[in-house]
Amino acid sequence: MRGLVFAIGGLAAMAQAATVGVNHGNIVVNGKAITHSGHDGDPLLAPDGKRLVFLRTMGKPLNSCAASGAETDNVELWTANIDGSGARRLLGIKADNDMHKTLCDFQGAQFSSNGNLLYFETPAWATSGAIHVYDFRAGKEHYVIDGDDVQVLAKCDEPDYRDKLIVTQHKYFVFGGSYDWPWLISPQGKTIGLIGGDNVDLAGMIKQACG
Repeated sequence: MRGLVFAIGGLAAMAQAATVGVNHGNIVVNGKAITHSGHDGDPLLAPDGKRLVFLRTMGKPLNSCAASGAETDNVELWTANIDGSGARRLLGIKADNDMHKTLCDFQGAQFSSNGNLLYFETPAWATSGAIHVYDFRAGKEHYVIDGDDVQVLAKCDEPDYRDKLIVTQHKYFVFGGSYDWPWLISPQGKTIGLIGGDNVDLAGMIKQACG
């Protein structure tokens, strides 16, 4: 069972932001439990404040479904309205010989600015995870790009960067050696450019670029 998590969803359009948390494995919104499985955690409020996503633990950990060898929690990705209605399963763990299609977890979930897309990371290759996205309009997920530590620039004030992704990728120098540096990636998974090297002040650069 994932640990106790609390998050505050700040929304200008709402008179009072919803308070989202977990209590004894149930999702709680504004002090009221909206799920009752006893196995839910990691809630994330959508930008419109009307719905959320969360993880539901289904049983014992599974043997790893990724080349990395990491143990896999048996979890599912769910969504519900903040009053608890409309709860439904979106995705579950899925092993595949093609690591581009494998889903071993739903780590670091983040919405796009309009809430239509939900990005997350799953363990995949031995040296890299994989970034996937769930499209609420299409009701489907797909692979975006290899990498780790995804950040979605959903709150960026600069239109050129809003909803772009920052992804740390494992790459190799021509004459040997490797590096793990952050890259700017389009929502479609296209590489836009290198952000910096080992000592980059990523938070500072984001603040400068996004305002």
